[in-house]
Amino acid sequence: MSSAVAVTNQPPSYSAVQPPPFLDSENVLDDLVATAPVPDLPAYTPGQRVTTPPTSRAVTSQNPKEFYYELKKRGKTFAILTIIAEGTYSKHMPTFVEGSPVKGRVRLILDKPDPIQSVVVTILGQFITGANQGEQLTFIDISHTLWSQADGEPRNVSSNDARDSSSAPPGGAASPPTKFSGKLQGDYTWSFSIDLPKQVVVAFGSRDEPQVFTPPQTFNERHTRASISYEVSLRLMRNKLRTDHRIPAQFGYVPLTRPPPFPPLRRLAYQEGSPLLGPTVDLDGWYSPEPVRIKGKIFNTRALHVGCQLFLAKPLSYTRGTVIPLCLRLEGDDQQGLDLLSSPKAIVLRLRRRIKYHYNAEKKLESFAWKDAIDHSQLAVWWPSAEGSEDRFGRVRYVNGELHLRSDIKPTSAVASFRIEYSVVLFPFDAAGIELLDSDPLLEQPVDIVTAYAPGPRSRMFAPPGYESDIPVQQSNILSTLTNSGFL
Repeated sequence: MSSAVAVTNQPPSYSAVQPPPFLDSENVLDDLVATAPVPDLPAYTPGQRVTTPPTSRAVTSQNPKEFYYELKKRGKTFAILTIIAEGTYSKHMPTFVEGSPVKGRVRLILDKPDPIQSVVVTILGQFITGANQGEQLTFIDISHTLWSQADGEPRNVSSNDARDSSSAPPGGAASPPTKFSGKLQGDYTWSFSIDLPKQVVVAFGSRDEPQVFTPPQTFNERHTRASISYEVSLRLMRNKLRTDHRIPAQFGYVPLTRPPPFPPLRRLAYQEGSPLLGPTVDLDGWYSPEPVRIKGKIFNTRALHVGCQLFLAKPLSYTRGTVIPLCLRLEGDDQQGLDLLSSPKAIVLRLRRRIKYHYNAEKKLESFAWKDAIDHSQLAVWWPSAEGSEDRFGRVRYVNGELHLRSDIKPTSAVASFRIEYSVVLFPFDAAGIELLDSDPLLEQPVDIVTAYAPGPRSRMFAPPGYESDIPVQQSNILSTLTNSGFL
C-alpha cells in the first residue's frame, strides 16, 4: 500500500491551500517588475504537450525554497517530487509569478525492480465549482515526459550526484537510444523547468467560440463555490495490468498586470512629491461619471437638493497596495446642507468586489443563472480641499479623498465564465440632520485592480494625519466572508 505525503520537516503539504500573498515594493517581485519584462508568448490551448525542455526566461529566483512531496510504500519513501519556488513570497505553498517557470526535480529510490514505463510531470490550471466533471474547466494542461522506455535505460545516480538520470554519457557523441524494456532499480533523478503561458484559449459562450484569456491568480475562498486552482503532478506510469502512482502538489500563481502610464500632471506630482492637482486644473487627469442629484430633508424642516459629482484619477486601473485618488464636488443653494454633506465622515464610498461564475461548464449559459458574491472594502478617507475656494457665493464644496487598496486583494480576472470585477460605489451620505429620500447607491463606476506598478513614478498617499479610516471591512453577502477574502 503506498501513499503520497509531504515531508514533515519541510513546508506544509500540498493539501493546504493558501492564497499567494501580494508582492510589494519590499520584495523580489518589485525588482522583477521593474527590471525584467516578461517576453511575449503565443496564446496557449489546453492539451498541448511539452516535448523539449523549455528555454530559460528573464525572471529568475533569487531566494529559492524547496517544497517536498513523497510517495511511501510500507513506510519507506520511493518517490519524491520537489518544487523549487521563490522563497520570498512562497511562505506556505510554492508560488510562481508570471514569467517564472515551474521548476523542480523528481527522484526515485527503488530498492526492488519496478516496471515503470514513463515518468511524466503535468501542470493543470482549472476553474472549479464542484466535484463533477462538468463543474471543472481546464484552461492549462501541459505534460512533460521526463523519461520513457523509448529514451533508453536511464542513468543510475547517487543522491549527491549533480548529473541527471537523463544525461548523455560523458565523452563522444550520443548515439540514438535503444528502447529499454527492463525494470528500473536504483536511484534516479530528473530535473524539469516548464513555462506557464501568458494567455490561454478557451471555448466559451453560447457558441463555444475560442476566446483568449489571461490565466487568473489562484483563488480559493471558503464561502465562494468557485475556485481557481493550479497543480503540478508527478505520474509514474506502468502497463495496463499495474497501478500507476501519482503525486499532486498545488501551487500559487500571480499574473503580472499593470495600468497604463499616468497622465502627465499626475506623473509630475508623483515625481516631485507634490499634491495632485484637482479636476478644475488637471482636466485630463480625472474621470467623472454622470453627476447625480441628492434629494432629502434637512432637520426635517426643509427640502434639500444638491448636485454631486465624483472624480476618479485616470487611468481607471489601480495597483493593489496603492490608492485610488478621489475628489467630490457638491453644489447647491443650502450652505448648511453643503457643510453637512461635505463633512469627511458623512461620505460613504467603498470598493465593491463582485465574483461572478457560471457553475456548470457542460450546460449552455442560458440554462443556469450566474452566481454572484459581493463584498466591500473599508471606507475611503476624505479631507477638506481648497479646490473651488474662488466661489464667492458658497454654492460649491470640494472634498479630496483616497481609497486605500489592501495589498492582498485579488486582481481583476476573467477566464471562461469566472469573473472577479471591481467598482467604486458611492453610497447615500450619512450626515447628521439630513434624511435622504433614496437608500440606493448614488453611483457605481467599474475599475480594474492590477498587480504591477504603472511605468514611471509610484503613486503616493496624501491623506493627512487624523483622516485614517476607522471603519472595518463590512460583509454584504452571505456567500462571501471577508475573513478569508483578499480584503483581510
